[in-house]
Amino acid sequence: MKPRERLTAALYCKIPDRVPVFEYLFSRKLQKELLGYTTELYDGASQVKLAAKLGLDGIWIPINGFCGIEEFIHADGEKYMDEWGVTYIKNGWPIMVQIDTPIKNRSDWKNYTMPKVRTPYRTKMIRDAVKANKCELGIVAGFLGPFTMMYWYLMDLGTLSITIYDDAELINEMCNAYTRWVLESAQVAFETGGIDAFHISDDWGGTTGLLMSPAHLRKFFVEPFRDIVQGLKKFGLPVIMHNDGKIWDVLDDLADTGIDAFNPVERAAGMDLQIVKQRYKGRICPIGNVNNKTTMVTGSPEDVRAETLECLKIAAPGGGYILATDHSLHDDIPTENVYAMIETVKTFGSYPLGIQTIY
Repeated sequence: MKPRERLTAALYCKIPDRVPVFEYLFSRKLQKELLGYTTELYDGASQVKLAAKLGLDGIWIPINGFCGIEEFIHADGEKYMDEWGVTYIKNGWPIMVQIDTPIKNRSDWKNYTMPKVRTPYRTKMIRDAVKANKCELGIVAGFLGPFTMMYWYLMDLGTLSITIYDDAELINEMCNAYTRWVLESAQVAFETGGIDAFHISDDWGGTTGLLMSPAHLRKFFVEPFRDIVQGLKKFGLPVIMHNDGKIWDVLDDLADTGIDAFNPVERAAGMDLQIVKQRYKGRICPIGNVNNKTTMVTGSPEDVRAETLECLKIAAPGGGYILATDHSLHDDIPTENVYAMIETVKTFGSYPLGIQTIY
């Protein structure tokens, strides 16, 4: 199978020829080692080339305007504002942490203008990735989800929490406006003709629990999340949810929105791959669960192989599983551990599975 076919089959909980491998390549060190250069900006073409060099089956490419990712080069320590009105200090790669948000109250929202959808650069990263995709990797088009936009970029968590009590309707208005923006942008992305799946990044949890009560998440954010999922599915492509943290209390709610896959099944937050696989078998494809904070960083290649084999043993039988770390490949991960993970899948992840070897 071609990589994009392998990825898509797994996303639909079918059995491909081999367990696919998918990753977020958040490492300029890997760029330098494998491509011989680094990019100042997160770059669609370079991401595809790096993914192909590593032997991945799919690669995440965000829409231009994905908050936290630079659109223009800034000097380290430089203060800048993006098109959403979010303020940052350049302090990392590829995603920056904001220092100020544009909406503090209804008056700010009344005077706020959402970014234009149809601009010449809205799908630049995606178009560059599609053009560079000679190996036919699965291109996964990325958008932020409504909760993350509300508590991290349009508002901060404190402002959002107060607004829920002081002006709950404002939350609904903003979520509805953002949902429309995502679906209009998805239309533009779909028109590129080269994407294989949609991806919603919406972190609802930390390592110890949810960032907001289940009741409030259900009241304000499950419906807009569902609206985005269902709107994306109308394009005929599978939808991946990326949701970090310990989210057991709302996972059934999110599963019921119609997502096809759940990433990253964060091991470090107590997300049990076996439970996820069994609970949603044939309905949702789990992606991830190799620990990128301990095993991938400080473990030996043998440790990485063992944990990768454990994931294959649990989730690969019957198809509908994609191997990945429980977040991303970053600069603190030794390159030999990256290859240990990928090569283990290629050695033991072909169907029919060599179960006796995995065990």
